Amino acid sequence: MVKDKKQKKKRPPEPYWNKMVSVYFEFCRSRFNDDEPSFDGSAPRDMKSILIYLRTRAEAKNIEWTEEIAATRFKSFLEYAFTNRWLAENWLLSNINRQKDTIVFNSSKQQSHGQ
Repeated sequence: MVKDKKQKKKRPPEPYWNKMVSVYFEFCRSRFNDDEPSFDGSAPRDMKSILIYLRTRAEAKNIEWTEEIAATRFKSFLEYAFTNRWLAENWLLSNINRQKDTIVFNSSKQQSHGQ
């Protein structure tokens, strides 16, 4: 083993990953006539980025990131994302990931106005 080569540090897996993948697939099947997403290319990385974002926001509010809370918050996030017409018509995790702030801000705005 050569010591000069930097070893790539493996990041810990995102908590409840398999459950979150199931939530995403179930959501897609329910909205797209039982069709499933391909979940290849950058999709897993984009989903992980979304989950880290949601977990970080929850933890900042002292909300414990349990499997139940993670699933509920991720599903709600997807539901709010789907209310955006453009995202609903271009339903890719890469698009959703790029718009995650907008999705959260709009959902907060709707909740604060009682809609």
